[in-house]
Amino acid sequence: MSNEGVEQEASTVTLSELRGRVGAVDSEAIGALALELLKMWAPPGREGPVAERLARAFREVAGLEEVTLDHEFPNSPSVIAWLRGGEPGPTIQWHGHTDAIDVPHAPPYRDGDTLHGRGSCDMRAACAAMVEAARMFKAAGLPARGNVLITLHGLHESGGNEPLHRLIARGVHGDAVISGEVGGGRTLCVATLGLTFWEIVIQRAGGVVHETNAGADMVMPIRVGVELTQRLATLNARLRERVHTYLGSESVYVGKFVSGDYNNTVPDRCELAGTRRHGPGTTLGAVGEELEAIVDELRRASGAVITTKITPISEAWTVDTAHPLIVAVRQANREITGRDLEFIGTRSAGNAGHFWEEAGIPTAYYGAEYATAHSDHEQVSVRDLGRIAAGFALASAIYLENADAGRPAATTRRASAK
Repeated sequence: MSNEGVEQEASTVTLSELRGRVGAVDSEAIGALALELLKMWAPPGREGPVAERLARAFREVAGLEEVTLDHEFPNSPSVIAWLRGGEPGPTIQWHGHTDAIDVPHAPPYRDGDTLHGRGSCDMRAACAAMVEAARMFKAAGLPARGNVLITLHGLHESGGNEPLHRLIARGVHGDAVISGEVGGGRTLCVATLGLTFWEIVIQRAGGVVHETNAGADMVMPIRVGVELTQRLATLNARLRERVHTYLGSESVYVGKFVSGDYNNTVPDRCELAGTRRHGPGTTLGAVGEELEAIVDELRRASGAVITTKITPISEAWTVDTAHPLIVAVRQANREITGRDLEFIGTRSAGNAGHFWEEAGIPTAYYGAEYATAHSDHEQVSVRDLGRIAAGFALASAIYLENADAGRPAATTRRASAK
């Protein structure tokens, strides 16, 4: 038998072994680690304990030998772990974030099959599932060829994702990514809208005055704020005509309007903040110019001092539904659950856009049900954590099995529009 035949037979055996293991995945072990992680308060910039606990779990539970904590951002270390195959091939990357939004939450607890707590479905439970996925993968003698790279970063919920940007810039990434950020086992996200955060402050000199002392020509920031809101509403009406497959329409949204503190005073300040979500064909740069143009026109018309803070979060992103990564994830889910994943888009911004825009690599989301993310009742099913772990492991094995040895699976780099 040729060496190629021996390698193929060994690969088939290890994949068969993995299929047996994912059929008996230990959801309870994942749930126990997830609850432990939920008890660690880890808003952006304070993820150290969670990263350290996960790094230890990858070493002690999964048996990985190559696990490091990257301290380029000291208070937000990134977990970097490897499972390397004996033969050349592509690298499949498992990715997630370790932080949760910086909003108070009731103490984490378990009630039957459900874990409750800030960061449960978004997404420390999925991070815990990756530990079990890595354990099963290694125990099955995988990868036979290619590699698995696991990266977990902080500073995600603050919107900056600075550690992830630096990892990508340093070349710490794979040829395709499975992210545990969103999912549910019934749908597969293949497109997301791009996201921009914006903040606008309208001011005038002279301080707060009584309404009866306000001159007819006095700049009233609250009125300028109302006018700005109306102009943004007009923009939003136009954006509804920009409809994208799987995504629906683009939008501009006002989530904050603050001005004044008493019935009969004229405030000297008005603050607004919100989001702008854009689809393929529009860029973060174009969105920023669009918002600045609206503000500049209002600045000239009103005489108010208006300052802006435009924060680009992520570009719009799509992936070819025939890509080997997407095919592998769908096949794995079909084997695990008996269901085909329906293709969808999401208006929520995740890290897939960063991988695509900065490295030209595709992402498949395969995490927990996202319906309670960022809510005061965030929760996740312990039983479903077994599906996530099994999906990560089996999809990765299928992807690496079908990829040509010695070179990455085909990807298409979208030309940067920055």
